[in-house]
Amino acid sequence: MTSETGPRLSGVAGVVLTIRFLTELALLGGLALAGTQLGSGVTLAIVDAVLLPLVAAAIWGLFIAPRGRRRLPEPARFLVEFALFAATGVVLALAGWLIAGVVLAVAGIGVAALTRAVAKDG
Repeated sequence: MTSETGPRLSGVAGVVLTIRFLTELALLGGLALAGTQLGSGVTLAIVDAVLLPLVAAAIWGLFIAPRGRRRLPEPARFLVEFALFAATGVVLALAGWLIAGVVLAVAGIGVAALTRAVAKDG
């Protein structure tokens, strides 16, 4: 007895979508890490570390996610995703994690573009 809700992911599309999910998690983790570094004082650092990923997750869930309530059409959806990864890269760089910010931004944007080419409705 299985409870599958959709088609199985296999082949290149499955790999790309798995990597995309990992970049999404890295985006949230990067924002949390940057939040801990940007706040002046423990309380503000904790608030930043919680709010930055929470806002990004809300934007992603509403406008980018396949089941989002207000999912944007392409290319607007790609532009929002691009902006989230670019902003995360900038915030990480400002927090002193320049290499991590550049790598995350480039990887996230690259995987977002690859998703559109390989997994059409990803």
